[in-house]
Amino acid sequence: MAKNTVHQGERSEMIFAQRCFCEHNYMVSNPMGTAEYDLVVEVDKKLKRVQVKSSIKGDGNVNICKGTSGTGTRGKYPYPKNAIDFFAVHDVVHNDWYIIPRKATGDAMNLRIAMKRPGKYTKYKDNWSFSA
Repeated sequence: MAKNTVHQGERSEMIFAQRCFCEHNYMVSNPMGTAEYDLVVEVDKKLKRVQVKSSIKGDGNVNICKGTSGTGTRGKYPYPKNAIDFFAVHDVVHNDWYIIPRKATGDAMNLRIAMKRPGKYTKYKDNWSFSA
């Protein structure tokens, strides 16, 4: 059976929204139309634009880039600065969440979550307070 990355991404968005709302009492909103972010989360009366990403590899590698279809001319590129505030990265295999500020990723188009030792993004594991 072929993997359906769109379906998996949508599932991770729903899980993230549910956890924000039910476990952390944050208000969660969906944009009406196309936006650079998937969800808006209200944390301490501040709105956070969140792009949800997921990985089913279990190896810590996660793509955090945008891209066009095979017929597009731009190819893959990083999310524009100031377009989102956080990446919510769902490691589906281990059911772990990393809530990483966009400023911490710079213009990276993929990142690696260290699985066996502390790494650059370890401090953002379960960062449900949305600390920068």
